[in-house]
Amino acid sequence: MARDNDEVLGGKPGAVHDEHIVIQEDSETTWECLKANPKIVLWTLWANSSYTVLPLLCTLPLHGGRLIIFIVGPLMVGYENLAMSVCLAMPAFQMRFSVNVDGELIIPAYWQSLWSSLYNITTMLGSVAAGYCQDRFGRRSVFLASIIIAVAGIALTFVSKTPAEFLGGKMTSGFAMGLILAGSQTWVSEIAPLPLRGIALSTYAIMLNLGLLLAISATFSRISIMNDWAFRVVFAAAWVFPSLLALGLPFMPESPYWLTLKNKHDRARHALIRLSPNKDGIDARLVQIQHTIETERRLAIQKTSYAQLFRGTNLRRTRILLICMYMPQIVGTVLSSNAPYFLNQTGMDNHTTVMILQIAVSCGVVSAVLNVFAMSKFNHRTLMFFGVSICVALYLAMGIAGTMTRTPATLTVIGIAVAFPSISYGPAVGASMSVAGEVSSINLRAKSLALGQAFSSIVSTIWQIILPYLFNRDQANMGGNIGWIFFGMAVIYFVVLYVDVPDTKGHTYEQLDIMFQKKVPARQFPSSVLGGTNDLETSTSFA
Repeated sequence: MARDNDEVLGGKPGAVHDEHIVIQEDSETTWECLKANPKIVLWTLWANSSYTVLPLLCTLPLHGGRLIIFIVGPLMVGYENLAMSVCLAMPAFQMRFSVNVDGELIIPAYWQSLWSSLYNITTMLGSVAAGYCQDRFGRRSVFLASIIIAVAGIALTFVSKTPAEFLGGKMTSGFAMGLILAGSQTWVSEIAPLPLRGIALSTYAIMLNLGLLLAISATFSRISIMNDWAFRVVFAAAWVFPSLLALGLPFMPESPYWLTLKNKHDRARHALIRLSPNKDGIDARLVQIQHTIETERRLAIQKTSYAQLFRGTNLRRTRILLICMYMPQIVGTVLSSNAPYFLNQTGMDNHTTVMILQIAVSCGVVSAVLNVFAMSKFNHRTLMFFGVSICVALYLAMGIAGTMTRTPATLTVIGIAVAFPSISYGPAVGASMSVAGEVSSINLRAKSLALGQAFSSIVSTIWQIILPYLFNRDQANMGGNIGWIFFGMAVIYFVVLYVDVPDTKGHTYEQLDIMFQKKVPARQFPSSVLGGTNDLETSTSFA
């Protein structure tokens, strides 16, 4: 390895010593790594705030770093996703966009399906576009594009007066969300040190829940307002998120992995310096990045077409990624995003509906925050099993309540079952996003995560089309019986999770490459260690 160091660093002395520093960093505790990397922590938060937390970050010092970008993204997405759903329950929104059915204002199911499904389709297209843009122009390029498109989409939504105009705004915003979702995950997975990688990626869940909470809080006091400004103010508030992204973008360092892939080693070294609190171990970190890339090339992972994701060992990695990206549907994201209108259709009044959602999302935020600490104590599979188990119990209760006569008690049970899978969001989605961000190869990461986001958008689109027809009073009017559908889906997912999804915690990207090449079973990942550069040893214990 000393020879490799000399080749990469141009024969600089001390390369072997620096490599020891890198290994020491990878073996640090989570808390030690957090204290040693304030810039990465802050950049990750910034990136995620596009989904939710940016307003909170305005109080943080600007010298913080890498983790902030990841936070702005999910923050914005969380706000965008629930803002429309809560507005569906607003009398003012219903008066603007609904029709009269037997004396009741009902927004036609086909418009609800179009708003949600086409939003998700354009999110999918944005994710796919992000894969190409990131590989060709760099990780920063998708942040710039998402900012411009998001501002335009919010403007179209804000001025819309017909369902078709509103649809145009949602589709434009959806494309921007796809760009930022795929871009932020890729970028954070490549800048975070090994001890922080899982936590950094799971921050997505915190930011997404904060976005949901902001959306509910923004609408709660406006339900009783009976003019268009009741909901237009809610949409206008979304301009905060791309604005915050724009403020941080000029200072955002490019991914050292992407720069190394493009043979821009001097710029990669400069990016590492900007992301690190000091210059100790910078050269060794650059050696480690290049060695990981060279290892992938030796394992024949060279092409970066989407077709390559379905060949050889990449097929298994892609399958695991897609399983993880389906987790939000298991924890009822699509169900809870329709919760305001769904519960309204079952007979619950607007104020009670929004109050339940506020409590549920607040619990979801707490769950996601606690998961940050849990990620350092438990492996990813354990947390995912725990989260899915909570959902199985809630959906079972919802299905049982749906078979009973509708009373205040059964409505309460249904409301809790619809809204409170959010408490599983931290362990379930947080851990699954971590695995999804780590499981793909470096060369294919941008396209892999873009495919994952596209898949998530596709399945969300399917559910967004189906659900209004299941719960609308002028359609199937299933009510709580929808719980049986999600109960069965969660049970099947639990089994698939056990059989096919490995635990990536504690393994470097190079180690993961070799483990997949050696076809290590999912349950043996935690107990597998490297004996040499390409030699894999497995202990007798199983996870």
